[in-house]
Order: sequence, then structure tokens, then C-alpha cells
Amino acid sequence: MATQPRYVKQSAEFCKDNSWSELYKSRRAIAQRFGKIFALPLAHRASDVLVESVTHGARVLEIGAGEHGMQSRLARDCPTVLYQSMDVDPQGDHDYHDLSEIPHTFDCVFALEVVEHLRIDEIGPWLARIGELLRPRGTLVLSTPNTYYPPAYLRDATHRTPLCYDELGGLIETAGLRVERIVRIYHDPVPRALARRYLFGWLFRLIGIDFARQIVVVAKKP
Repeated sequence: MATQPRYVKQSAEFCKDNSWSELYKSRRAIAQRFGKIFALPLAHRASDVLVESVTHGARVLEIGAGEHGMQSRLARDCPTVLYQSMDVDPQGDHDYHDLSEIPHTFDCVFALEVVEHLRIDEIGPWLARIGELLRPRGTLVLSTPNTYYPPAYLRDATHRTPLCYDELGGLIETAGLRVERIVRIYHDPVPRALARRYLFGWLFRLIGIDFARQIVVVAKKP
């Protein structure tokens, strides 16, 4: 007997613990609440959105911390935060290497350009665990490549799951969090940014392609 393609197996595994109809309902609700992709506001960098989301003295956890670039930004702009990091790289100098080993809760958990590296059947449990690590009214900040700008996703062979802004928002709300903000990230030089936004914006809308490379979603734990 022929084996099933991997994506079929992953879809079946996803359906064991998740309802496709529930996710579809959440995705539609996100699209209705925030509008189409071109209605989403622009920000210069994902780190700007993160800094705006962190409160004075907050305990924060970075997932997929890599070389701790965000720690430096937080130390500069939010010097009172208590920062910890998690990364699966066993060679990295991090506080944790697995979400299951983290004993604390946090005011803010953020993962920039991480979720697209997970399989679809891994994302739900991953978000559920992040929800457990958040304190009540805690903040989640996630970024992912903008699927309306295809090169942002396709340029990395380790990417596994392309997530449209409403689909990511739907997954987050299915995990029990409340999406409060969705932002497009575009950090080209100012002249190019202005040209693409105001001179050629109509063309991008016409062909359904965006110039913003990333999406950032900010959510709260009830």
C-alpha cells in the first residue's frame, strides 16, 4: 500500500487535537476585525513593536533567541526588564533549551521569525505552552514572514509553514489568547518606502502583492 504524503499525515495529526472549523471561524473573525492585508498599519521594525509592548520592570522571555540581538535592544530602551532566553540550539548560551523545562511565568513572551519553522501540527501545542508561560494579562509578540510578500518566506529552506496574518491570528486565538494588534513591517530606506507606499501602492493592491516583508501579531492572555 502506498504511504500517505507527509502533509496528509500532518493534517490528520492536527485534526486530532484541533478543530479545522474552529480555526476557520477564528481566522475569519481576525480578517473581519482587522481588515484586509493592506489595511494593516506599518511599522519600521519588529523590535519597535516589541519595545512598545513591554512594560516597566516586566519579566520577558525570548523564544528562538539566537545571538541575543533583542536583549541588547531591550537593555537600551527598556533597562528595567528582566530578560531570559530559550533556544533549541544546544551550543547557544541560553537560560533554557526547551519550553517544557521553564519553571517561571512571564509578563511578555516573544518569538521573532520562529513560528514558520514549525510544522502545522506543532503550532497549536507550542502556542498552548506559551499561554501557560504567560501571566494573566501577559503579552505575546510573534513575527513571521508576510505571505503577501513571497520572497520573505521562500528564501529560507528551513521554513515549514507559511502563515497568513489572519491564519496566525486565528491560531493564536484558538489557543486562548486575544489578538490586539497586527502590524506590517517595512524597513527599507525612506525614499523607497515612500515610493512603494504612495506611488505604487495601487499596483501592489491590484496584483495582491505587498511590499512589507513581515507581520507582527501582539496578543494578550485574558
